[in-house]
Amino acid sequence: MSFEFLTFLAYSPRGRSEIEISSRTVAGSCKNGDVSFSTRLSQRIKEADLSEYFSNSALVPVPRSTPLVDGAVFPAKIICETLASNGLGDSVADCLMRKHAIPKSSGQFHADTRNTVQAHQDSLQVTPILITEPTIIVVDDILTLGRTSMASALELQKVYPDKVIKIFCAIRTRGWKEVDKIIDISRGTMHLAANGGVQLPD
Repeated sequence: MSFEFLTFLAYSPRGRSEIEISSRTVAGSCKNGDVSFSTRLSQRIKEADLSEYFSNSALVPVPRSTPLVDGAVFPAKIICETLASNGLGDSVADCLMRKHAIPKSSGQFHADTRNTVQAHQDSLQVTPILITEPTIIVVDDILTLGRTSMASALELQKVYPDKVIKIFCAIRTRGWKEVDKIIDISRGTMHLAANGGVQLPD
């Protein structure tokens, strides 16, 4: 099973260069649901001639690691709403939720201790709603191993088998390589791996 994905920015969790330190500030704005971050992101995507990726699509925000409570920040939904208001995506379909909490990925430093794709799937639930657009784009704030995005796409595919499903994450974690620029577009295909993980092209 595979899905096309797009990420726009790069983030270094531990790098010490000025750019890598700045990338953590940017990632913090993203994780905190800063609308000004999402607005600038939308503008940069359009400037990079990537608007076509979002054509004729419904944007589905990926839920946080715990069920949403009233008043909680929902970064992926803020990104979806801002993208759509800037003409990137036709609608926002908030139809994916967590049934129960799972360990936060940010607290797990090794791939073998992070949630598997199946663990994510078991914690997710799709509420069927009418989506008229031919494409569904799974939207999340940060892509690290791709397991959350993959699980979300797989669960949505079960409910919407006739839709093209793609993935967009604002930021991609680059913990194993030096980050020398924050705008670092990555586009390709992610594949479901046999070990409960995801195979990314780089």
